[in-house]
Amino acid sequence: MAKAPVKAQVRTQDNLVAYIAAAVVVCLAAIFLVTWTQTRNAHDATKPQVAYTKFGPYQIESQAFAMHVSLVVQTSLDDSSWPEKNRKDLDVVLKRTLANVDPKVIRSPNNLTKLQDIIVKACDATFNNQVVQTILITDFTYQARDEEG
Repeated sequence: MAKAPVKAQVRTQDNLVAYIAAAVVVCLAAIFLVTWTQTRNAHDATKPQVAYTKFGPYQIESQAFAMHVSLVVQTSLDDSSWPEKNRKDLDVVLKRTLANVDPKVIRSPNNLTKLQDIIVKACDATFNNQVVQTILITDFTYQARDEEG
């Protein structure tokens, strides 16, 4: 009769080992799930929330200057289709703004930053919205035609 309590005790120890092993597996799975979720959320948070659309190159010539410009329009990811839908109108606004820019602005310090701001403001005013977040100038060549320009 002494064997029955020993078998029960061994079975209890075997069950305890199985419960501990199951608890370890569940804890490891939970740790993996939390780590994976945090990593995925961090990746989504660092994903750019902007879209870029190329425009140009534009060859602009006036009596005062000649310029060759390529631009990129930056919008939010939600408005990523807007530049393509409005490409013709944007082309007109971009060309008109570049052709009418004051040559003194082009020759001033921070000239490209000022030019970018002028173009963004022209787009905002023309379309009565603020879809264009910024204008990036990817290629720029400028030649003054006269000294007074």
